[in-house]
Amino acid sequence: MKAEFKLQVANELTALCQASSQAHMAKLLEVSTAIVSQVINNNWKLISNEMWRIIQKRLFIDFEWKTVAINNFKLVTHFLNTAKSQGISVAISDTAGKSKSETFKYFWKQNINNTIYVQCKTSWTKKTYLKALLTAAGQENYGKTEELLNRFIKHLMSLEHPMVILDQADKLKDPQLDLFMDFYNDLNGHCGFMISGVKALEKRILKGVQHKRVGYEEFYSRIGRKFIELDHITLNDVTLICRANGVEDEAEITYIYNNCEDDLRRVRRDIDIYKLKQTA
Repeated sequence: MKAEFKLQVANELTALCQASSQAHMAKLLEVSTAIVSQVINNNWKLISNEMWRIIQKRLFIDFEWKTVAINNFKLVTHFLNTAKSQGISVAISDTAGKSKSETFKYFWKQNINNTIYVQCKTSWTKKTYLKALLTAAGQENYGKTEELLNRFIKHLMSLEHPMVILDQADKLKDPQLDLFMDFYNDLNGHCGFMISGVKALEKRILKGVQHKRVGYEEFYSRIGRKFIELDHITLNDVTLICRANGVEDEAEITYIYNNCEDDLRRVRRDIDIYKLKQTA
């Protein structure tokens, strides 16, 4: 890894340690406190490139991309701040590529001391789900399932205005999704929750409510019986993203917008292609 990239990783980790602690970040990154100390104190000789890449990926550092506060970024941030300050639960169910995850990661870094962010996985059991939440909270993740649940809830109780972001929640199986009821019942009014997924999340919950499946009505009630939809991607959004990431040509920006089909992943792909052509 290039020295300039290592410096970027070190600077970001230093800022996050200052906002939380070295011990917190070590548990969150699943590395030793010695590694964290070496990174932030510029003692890099014994740190392998593989370790640098692990830290980079777990901190969601993208060397080639600049995040831009487009309309949906501002909208999602508003809902996150509202849920966090009021201790309520909100849910977003919308198509991929609407800036959900990018906003969540940015918000998490700005609120590292009391915000927990996880990207859900289909392979998780209840126990591995709770272990992932505790790791993301910078806490010990050993013990039986009930011990993990109690430790996680107790930790959230100890924080001021905590926030939990469950990204790609549509991937959670029913037993894991059911745990939200335990979180909510113990933490309602104290902890904010953002539950986010693609359109399939809303369809699944509404179908479960319609067919009176166990837990679905309770889940739907706890998110205010509403799923939030985000705005469509605008030409102004794409223009801001293109310019921030090195594309100034107006014709190219218009092409990228017309080609994106309301998906910012396609915007990035076309920006990357354009930049490759410029250096060929």
